[in-house]
Amino acid sequence: MQNSNASSRSIGQRTAVVGCCGVGKSTLARRIAARTGQRYVNADEIFWLPGWVQRPKPEYRRMLTEMLSGDGWVFDGNIGSNREIALPRIDTLIWLDYSWGTTMSRLLRRTVRRAWTKEEIFSGNRESWRQSFASKESILLFAWGAYGDYRTRYQQMFADLPEHISYAVRLTSPRDAETFVRSL
Repeated sequence: MQNSNASSRSIGQRTAVVGCCGVGKSTLARRIAARTGQRYVNADEIFWLPGWVQRPKPEYRRMLTEMLSGDGWVFDGNIGSNREIALPRIDTLIWLDYSWGTTMSRLLRRTVRRAWTKEEIFSGNRESWRQSFASKESILLFAWGAYGDYRTRYQQMFADLPEHISYAVRLTSPRDAETFVRSL
C-alpha cells in the first residue's frame, strides 16, 4: 500500500474510490476520471431510481457488472453488498479516510446546499429539508451511524489487500486528495 505522502502516482485502469458517504468520493472520482481520461462510474446513479426508489437488486447487480467490465474506469461507491462484483475487478483502491469532523461537516454543507438549491442529484432525485433533517432516512443520520463501520471495513481491507490490487492509497485529508490528483 502506498501512503498519502508518495510524490508521484501511477494508478491502474480500474480504480475504486471508497469511504463514508459525504466524504467526497464522487468529486474525487470525477476528477481522477477527467485527469486520466477514464470513464466515471457512480454506484448511486445505478442504484437509485426516480423518487429514491432502490433498483431491484438483480437488475442493479447486472448493470454494475456491465459498467465495471473492461478497463478504463473510475468507480465511485463503497464495496459492501457489491463486493463480489466490484472487488475482483479493481486494480487501484483509493480510500478517503477523513476524520469524523471533516466528513460530517462536509456532508452537512453538501446536504444544506442541495436542499436549498433543489439541485438534481441523479434520476430526478433531490434532497429535501424534510428528508435530510426530519426523516429516519436522513443521509446525515445514516452517515453518523455508518462512519465507524466504513472505517473498520476499509482498515481490514487495507490490512489484507487482495493480490490483484496493485496500488492502494489511504488519503486522510482533503489536502492529501488534492495533492494526489495533481500528481496524476
